[in-house]
Amino acid sequence: MSDLLTAAELRALDLTTELTNLLAGEIIGNGTTRAGDVNEMCRRIHDVQHMIMAQAAARAFPEKFRVLGE
Repeated sequence: MSDLLTAAELRALDLTTELTNLLAGEIIGNGTTRAGDVNEMCRRIHDVQHMIMAQAAARAFPEKFRVLGE
């Protein structure tokens, strides 16, 4: 386990990977808008990932950043 992220945060990041693979592999079709739709989905997944990873920064620099929910 990483010293920077908790086990729950690492699991949440793993779930974003699983979700990305499911959406790109089985839900988003292969038509003409696929590339744009995959890019749009990835931007939203990255937003979630950044929220999770920001927890480590908030713990490291509590005077600058706020931990989610506090």
